[in-house]
Amino acid sequence: RSASIVVGNFRFRILVFPSGTHTTQGNQVSAFVEADPLEGLDPRWVFHSVKYQVAVVNWLNYTKSVTKSDTWTFCKDGIDRGWHDMVRTADLSLESGWLGPDNSLCVRAQCCVRQADGLNINSEYNTKQETGYIGLKNHGATCYMNGLLQSLFHVGEFRKIVYSIDCDEPLGAPGKDDPAGHEGQLSKGPIGGSQGADEGEGKAPPLIQALQNVFYKLQTSDQAVDCRELMKSFGWDTMDAFTQHDVQELNRILCDRIEEQMKGGPMDGSIKRLFEGEMENYIECIDVDYKSRRNETFYDIQLNIKGERGQELRSIEESLREFTAEETLEGDNAYEAEGHGKQRAKKGIRFLTFPPVLNLQLKRFHFDLEKMDMVKLNTRFEFHKRLDLSGLAPNAGVYLLYAVVVHSGDVNSGHYYAHIRPDLEGGWLKFDDDTVTPCSEYAAVDDNYAGNDLMLWNYFERSRREIQTVQVPSRPRIHNAYMLVYIREDQAAQILMPPDPRVTNLKMVERCDRDVRLAEQRRREKVEQQLQIKIKIVFERDLCKMLGFWDHTEIPHSHTIKMGRDQHVRDLAAEVEALVDVPQINIALFSLQYRSNPRQVRFSFLPLTSTFRANIPQYTAPHFDASDPHLVVLCIAASAFDPRSLKLLPAAKSPDELSKWVDDQVILLVVKYFCPASRKIVTLGCCYIQQNDNLIAMITCGWVADRLQPYVASKDVQPIPAEAFAAGQDAGALWECWEEFSERDIQQRSVKRSFRNEQLWTGDVVVWQIASPGARTGE
Repeated sequence: RSASIVVGNFRFRILVFPSGTHTTQGNQVSAFVEADPLEGLDPRWVFHSVKYQVAVVNWLNYTKSVTKSDTWTFCKDGIDRGWHDMVRTADLSLESGWLGPDNSLCVRAQCCVRQADGLNINSEYNTKQETGYIGLKNHGATCYMNGLLQSLFHVGEFRKIVYSIDCDEPLGAPGKDDPAGHEGQLSKGPIGGSQGADEGEGKAPPLIQALQNVFYKLQTSDQAVDCRELMKSFGWDTMDAFTQHDVQELNRILCDRIEEQMKGGPMDGSIKRLFEGEMENYIECIDVDYKSRRNETFYDIQLNIKGERGQELRSIEESLREFTAEETLEGDNAYEAEGHGKQRAKKGIRFLTFPPVLNLQLKRFHFDLEKMDMVKLNTRFEFHKRLDLSGLAPNAGVYLLYAVVVHSGDVNSGHYYAHIRPDLEGGWLKFDDDTVTPCSEYAAVDDNYAGNDLMLWNYFERSRREIQTVQVPSRPRIHNAYMLVYIREDQAAQILMPPDPRVTNLKMVERCDRDVRLAEQRRREKVEQQLQIKIKIVFERDLCKMLGFWDHTEIPHSHTIKMGRDQHVRDLAAEVEALVDVPQINIALFSLQYRSNPRQVRFSFLPLTSTFRANIPQYTAPHFDASDPHLVVLCIAASAFDPRSLKLLPAAKSPDELSKWVDDQVILLVVKYFCPASRKIVTLGCCYIQQNDNLIAMITCGWVADRLQPYVASKDVQPIPAEAFAAGQDAGALWECWEEFSERDIQQRSVKRSFRNEQLWTGDVVVWQIASPGARTGE
């Protein structure tokens, strides 16, 4: 093994087997890059997508050197990577150049590490158990909001302020078109965030109440918190969730809205005391006694990455010096002093006070006048854990780095996450949407300076002159700090101390706990809906209430029960038996199904061995109701039972065993009758019959006559001539049968042909009527 070297915080060394490994049986020199993790890294450390290169150098002619490169994710279980077959051991000699002084081999390695260490976690990783904290769900492109919310939440004093507000205003926030809702409208900024938006229903609560809900869940829940309610309180719609907004503006909206809510109360002014600083814009004449001063407050300081003169600024200190740099106004640019005319003057900004919590926004996004477009500046910009501001304002003191909000990507797309120290004496945590992981100080701080990373390059292919003059290839680091939060050292312990919500605002806690219980109840109901299916039970007597043409949306039902989606149909048959006291063996079940050719919704036989899940309509089916998923099941009892009372008829023979239904032999039809006199279509019920029987069998067996009697008695239809049912008559000449496809499409069927030949199937709807005189005589 070689001595170790460090790139970023990835320490590695070269592992060489001069006589080869077991794999090559000693025929090849083998060389590998081996990770040598720094002390203090989490045992689950991982370095993603490390580009590495190994070269065996030829001492006599470097252009003959053997170079190989690849990419690998180094971790504890994949600690080394390289090649077993670099150079043949038989070729090792001084004459060949592979051996140098003292018969030595020269092996070199390069590594390009684009990002600091991460944590190698799996699906069993529990954020709360590992870190004590939880994350926030990403709803499209809301990672920037998640980073800001986490940085605010862990400032215990700010959380206490949010908790302390009494929210008595009614539920419902102003929408986008309501002028009163202007404080919720954010302008759009650099895009970022991963997809994953969820649907959300209901009215938006007031912004403060929504923020309280999020913070309380972050403190008490075990699962990542949903922010859709808070987004709605901003006046955002679904598309806004997929659009990046401005972080600084969101921060100002939250602070202003909270401050407004506390006016006149005991906590009035607390937000300003926590976040607000003051600066002075001044102009002072050099040759006369005239000064112009204007004070203004700030919630954050926007620091240039690129100076006003185009120079690159390398650190916070350098950027602050430029921010407060004094400019001399003279010549044509002299200052017009009231009463003194044009005067030489000094112009600049002085800080008067810094807030206890100092937000620094790094101006990574810059308008390029040459390109006439926004660009992201990825130049190196350093910041450190301690920031001494005592030279910039009276009693300013020392500040400690508390949070680093990172942007990874470019001006058009990217992702935000935050590194935070909830306890300044403890370690750093990475808050990346719903995942919270421990991270090293290097990953939180140094790795986010930006700058350029040197790339792998095979200089053995270059001439000596090219090696001396060519520029080493490099790539800009696109993940870098976007916002920094510092906390004044002498107040840090008090500012970061987590509040007890029950002590701060018991009323809020009770409301939030109640909301949590309601949300859990809704979740259980949703899970139950996914596991169960509502079944609307329809009996033949229910169908008989239908008049006119078939409409599957108007089918009345007698009972509604819930069954497990994976239960079998036979379980429903048992439920029906208990409902109506008809033995299961004498029952057949049919559910509404969608036919594609022709497009119809009709009843179809339900085998007792099938599950309900297999029969749930497709989402696009006409009879599927997304707001109320259910099955409509028709229960048919054997003909020996009265269709209305479902009691066994006195003179009935042994009831048919419908549980043995064979769908390709028996057919079930929904049967209607049209009365030419009353112009009414009444539903007679459901008739099951052999498929090979002729249609007229429904008349000759007396089924139609029996079912017509109640309608004749109620005078809904006129009495049927006795000869229509008389034995010995050619009943086929006296009746017409029509198949109903729709209100506008009915087609006549031959009553002397079989159901099979007329292509009638279970669930079809037929309408009987007395043949017109012209049809009887053949006219």
